[in-house]
Parts: sequence; C-alpha cells; structure tokens
Amino acid sequence: MNESKLKRIIVATTVGAVMLLVMLLSIMVFQLISIQVKNNEIAYLKEQIALYEQMTIDGEETIEARSTREWIEREARRLGYNYLP
Repeated sequence: MNESKLKRIIVATTVGAVMLLVMLLSIMVFQLISIQVKNNEIAYLKEQIALYEQMTIDGEETIEARSTREWIEREARRLGYNYLP
C-alpha cells in the first residue's frame, strides 16, 4: 500500500466518522426536543385535570347550596311564585 492510498483511506475514515457524529448529534437534539415537547404537553394536561377537578368540586358545592330550602324559596320569590304551605 503506497502513501497516497493510505492518506485517502484515513481521510475517508475521518469524513465517515465526522458524518456519523453529526448525524447522531442531530438525532439526539431532535429526541431532546421531542421529549421536552411531550413533557410540556403532560404538564398542560395535568393543569387541565386539576382545573376540571376543582370545577367538579365547586359544582358539587353549588348543587348542595342550591338544594337547600332557603335558596329554593328565595329563587321562587324572585321569579314571582307564591308559596302556599
């Protein structure tokens, strides 16, 4: 093997290694971005779940409050209904 052929093999190997490294780095960056996007989506969905759970609790409290006799009578009077015991 002469010197020029050895240099070409070394250059080709170096170029191949650099291309492989660049490709692997770009895949790694893409995966990191994908992971971050998914984590943001999970955080958003957890916030929405907490919001809807709070709305459910508030709704239950409203139903309990509006089921009382005083509230029903007050609303009936406001709407103009007469209460005859």
